[in-house]
Amino acid sequence: MTELRETVLGDPAQLPERSVGGRLFGALLLLVALGICAAGVNMMLTAAGVQGVQGTLTVERCWKQDRSGKAFDEPRCSGTFLPDGGGEPVENAEYRGGGAADVAVGQKLDVHEDGATYKLSGGKGLAQGVMAVFGGLAFSALSVPFLATGIQPRWFGRGENRTRVLAMVTFGIKGTAAGRVRNALLLVGLAGLLVSYFTYATMS
Repeated sequence: MTELRETVLGDPAQLPERSVGGRLFGALLLLVALGICAAGVNMMLTAAGVQGVQGTLTVERCWKQDRSGKAFDEPRCSGTFLPDGGGEPVENAEYRGGGAADVAVGQKLDVHEDGATYKLSGGKGLAQGVMAVFGGLAFSALSVPFLATGIQPRWFGRGENRTRVLAMVTFGIKGTAAGRVRNALLLVGLAGLLVSYFTYATMS
């Protein structure tokens, strides 16, 4: 069992008792992280043409979807989708993937069908999937302190006390095997996320 170290935030003896519930909470965070990674892999497979209906979308109009405030408006575009290999064209096909704000009317996009909407295929679609995978990896680092210590989150206090307890658990594993695993997941995840984001941003 991982022993927490004393930090400037306080003595670990002040923390709630370890329990199965704490590890279940950590497991829940890990499952969420794995779900994000799985979604990223699915995006990569679809963008690579392994699955899903691939084709070309000719943009005919673009707009911003009102989402309760200008800061949250979502850029979207629509046009005619023509499947690769033939098939009936789909009119008013809606594209709302990453980079929609930079799309111009008349532009042709390599996309794939994603439910009721269409998303980018090829390099940009792959980069988006890679971003999701590394984002999930970074998120998984949040689960390590709870899996390692078993601190029961439902016993946390409110306000400042809750923040302090969370910080004590997170920083208390520093220098332990669990702490090294947490740091590795976080650093690899964030580094991969940044590299894949800048790769995506530089693609034409």
